Amino acid sequence: MTRSYAIELLDTNGLRNLEARQWDELSAQALDDNPFYARTYMLAGLGTIDTNANISAVAVRENGQLVGLFPFRLKRWPLQLATAAGNLYQFSSQPLVHRDHARGVVAAWLDAIETGAIPRRWTFRNIGLSSSFLRHVETLDGSSAAELIPFDPYARARLTRLTGGFETHLESVMSRSRTKDIRRNIRRLGELGELRFERQGTPEAVAQRIEDFLAIEHGGWKGQAGTSFLADAAHAEFARRAFCGDGAARTSVDSLVLNGKPIAISINLQAGDTMFTPKCAYDEAYRKYTPGLVLEYFVIEAFYRGGECSEMDSATTVDGHVIQGLWNDEIAMGTVLVGPRGWQTRLSAFVQQSCAAVKKATKGLIGDSKVREISIVARDWRRKIQATQHSAMIGGAGFLHAVELVAPAL
Repeated sequence: MTRSYAIELLDTNGLRNLEARQWDELSAQALDDNPFYARTYMLAGLGTIDTNANISAVAVRENGQLVGLFPFRLKRWPLQLATAAGNLYQFSSQPLVHRDHARGVVAAWLDAIETGAIPRRWTFRNIGLSSSFLRHVETLDGSSAAELIPFDPYARARLTRLTGGFETHLESVMSRSRTKDIRRNIRRLGELGELRFERQGTPEAVAQRIEDFLAIEHGGWKGQAGTSFLADAAHAEFARRAFCGDGAARTSVDSLVLNGKPIAISINLQAGDTMFTPKCAYDEAYRKYTPGLVLEYFVIEAFYRGGECSEMDSATTVDGHVIQGLWNDEIAMGTVLVGPRGWQTRLSAFVQQSCAAVKKATKGLIGDSKVREISIVARDWRRKIQATQHSAMIGGAGFLHAVELVAPAL
């Protein structure tokens, strides 16, 4: 089966120059939906925040057709490791595998790992632990020398349609007090003027709402902490390219509009039949009216009323997110290491598990935003050190590399 599947190792330029039509077709026919590896989204990162990230990819072809794509970054500590590409705004590292070629693609990829034609150990963060891709890996690893080690699990909220519709959802999923509070705030906001829910999907309207989102986000606590998109020109440019470009992942924007002005915005990326919600923000001047929850109420109502998608994915990366009390379903997420059976793979898994534990402990002690600031400073200084190539700084580079390992921004 694997003989007709060709493995190609692409550098960053090779990834940039992949044929657009084939990449888009692969995204549209993917075994597991992932808008964060869609062409527009990936190229937005490569042209802005990932310019110096040395992103590579394994492409799998069958008779010249692109049927598999595994973007990654190569790390060499403590052992050589391919980490599935994932910047701050890529909330899934699910590789793109064509659903009609799934078994052949996964078998070819595993064979290449075994022979050393590609990196022998792979880490996938924020991946569905019951995804079709991993089920194929588990099925095939009995006939290969690979093993699969999952760790750092968490639950991600999903929204699926319950029989009985929106009212049944409110009664069976959301608490009575939560529903009552949201409806009271809808009335209170209505007393301030014209209140409406809006979903925009045309390129012009999406572009305008993305600018509104950037302004709202920057005007809140993220702007003050320096972690908003607009706090960094490269990140702002990434947002405009990723959310406003063309490609297989379609962008729409949900807004809570008061007197013609959006006061809460949620960005949607649709891949296949799944709509992902990677970013949201609300105007903190209206904090007492919980505009973010009010918007989510209308989003759920629109989901039951429309047929644009079969389910929604919250794109969260931690347990306990507020949306878990609003949506009715969830999936098990986590990190998975795939590599040859043996102590080296188990050591790599142990190191990553330890780093994940330190990240959680650090965030608990000083807060997520402060850890992110530390990570950004460490990363910037490490790049400066690497650029100078001064021998006296080698120890400092090692220390800063260790800081990066335990910071969540990577």
